[in-house]
Amino acid sequence: MTKKNNIIFIFLVYTLVTSCGFKKINQGESMIHLQNISVNGEKRISYSLKNNILVISNSDAQSKYDLEIDLKKTKSNKIKDSTGKVTRFNIEISANLNLQNYYDTEIISRIFSKNTDYEIADNHSKTVSNEKTAIKLTVQELSEEIKKFIIITTRN
Repeated sequence: MTKKNNIIFIFLVYTLVTSCGFKKINQGESMIHLQNISVNGEKRISYSLKNNILVISNSDAQSKYDLEIDLKKTKSNKIKDSTGKVTRFNIEISANLNLQNYYDTEIISRIFSKNTDYEIADNHSKTVSNEKTAIKLTVQELSEEIKKFIIITTRN
């Protein structure tokens, strides 16, 4: 009898959850076209950020926007040991975003900032690898936040 009750309960919960009207923010086709994207800053970070943001652009969309992003990467000491040697660094990437509608002069501006820590390893190559991984994760988080902002602000 409990097996039958469990099946009925699961079916009921599934029915209630799927019929609640919840929709994902970035569901379906994008309704914007990012015509000109200008990203200023370190080349590797700029290239990665630009490619991540271009995913939401649809060339068939009616709304056209120009996007300008100024990136700034800051590397700072986070933790020092008792001898004064740095054991952990903090990388902060900030982006100053300007989104302009192609058909009028409305400009939407916002500043985004993300930071990540990474450990100093015993050898230099591992430290460089840790730094690249930290930058990659930070850029990914930053681009996701920027994409959500663009989708929400350009929605009619």
